[in-house]
Amino acid sequence: MYDVLLKGARVVDPSQKLDGCFDVAILGGRIAALLDPASTPLESAAAIRVVDVRGKIVVPGLIDFHVHVFPGVSHFGIDPDPTCLARGVTTVLDFGTAGGLIFDGFRQFVIDEAQTRVLALLHIAGQGLIGSVGSPPLLGELHDLRYCDLDTLERTYSKHRDVILGVKIRCTADLAEGGRNEAGGLEMARKGADLLNLPLIIHSPNSSLSIEHVLDRMKPGDVLTHCYHGKDCGLVDQKLKIPAAIRDKLQSGVLLDVGHGFSSFNFSVARSLLDQEVLPDFISSDIHFYNLHGPVYDLLTTMDKFLHLGMPLAEVIRRTTQTPAKFLGRQDDLGTLKPGAIADITVLELQEGEFVLEDSEGNREIGRHRLDATHVFRSGRQIGVLPKPSPAVARA
Repeated sequence: MYDVLLKGARVVDPSQKLDGCFDVAILGGRIAALLDPASTPLESAAAIRVVDVRGKIVVPGLIDFHVHVFPGVSHFGIDPDPTCLARGVTTVLDFGTAGGLIFDGFRQFVIDEAQTRVLALLHIAGQGLIGSVGSPPLLGELHDLRYCDLDTLERTYSKHRDVILGVKIRCTADLAEGGRNEAGGLEMARKGADLLNLPLIIHSPNSSLSIEHVLDRMKPGDVLTHCYHGKDCGLVDQKLKIPAAIRDKLQSGVLLDVGHGFSSFNFSVARSLLDQEVLPDFISSDIHFYNLHGPVYDLLTTMDKFLHLGMPLAEVIRRTTQTPAKFLGRQDDLGTLKPGAIADITVLELQEGEFVLEDSEGNREIGRHRLDATHVFRSGRQIGVLPKPSPAVARA
């Protein structure tokens, strides 16, 4: 007798190379079985609760690889439960909202309290993302490199190593004394990541450094986020082509994260790089306070944009389940529907129509498909779903 049986869905699970009709059985908060409805006897598929999901798509619980979820402390921070979990995302990676000076609070008030599973990057600057608001900001986290304290970094990691997965730095001139502290901050971040034996994750839009300088300091397994922006220190030249030297560096093992965000995703750049077979390892939203009501809205909206750009559904799902789970070191129990894995499950509806899609530069295109979450299970427990918050239909 199973606790829950999701009946009649199309199951898409790239970790098992599955795309077919199965009933998904949950027992004790874990995946118990994937049953073939055509050959499984009724008595072998008994459950306390049966959920009819015919016409829907069942996938492993979505993982948003790039979020900012420290509300009340960082001006970027939002509550992960209504903005992520209730929109189909069961696990998030906070992208360095907290540094070592404030990480204890992040652990106490967010990681340990949220229903969403929250893991984190540790910012090289101890204060994290609590600089001033403005354009340009009057005070960014790299304005004083004394905050990049390796002792604090090491002490924080030793206390929270179960949830910290990497070291984050934002290389942007406006956040680093007009760029004067960028190179020094990057060297500190490199030393910190090596000290902790963790990946280094770099944000580069509008850096005063060259992309060659940034990539030269990256090692296999490190992550370049915001890979499809059209600003300074990006992957493309003025003709939207990727230079051979940059392509070679990426092929050495540097990973790419979309990190859509408020100003870091451009349709033209993304389309050109996809045409040049420069694919993202992770499709992520970079959702935070300033893009929650557009143009990001939620992870599903970013996934819609990659469907619109021609990426097959299974590959979009792979980059929001299997691949991030591997980076997190949790591929055996997250990002998969293998029997024995944690029963984090997202049920999706693939809708057809005409839908407005907007990039971070204000460019709008019309998509023909969009994904919406209809059911979400976190460790086998069903979570209430909130309506999709994006503009729905382009025109009547």
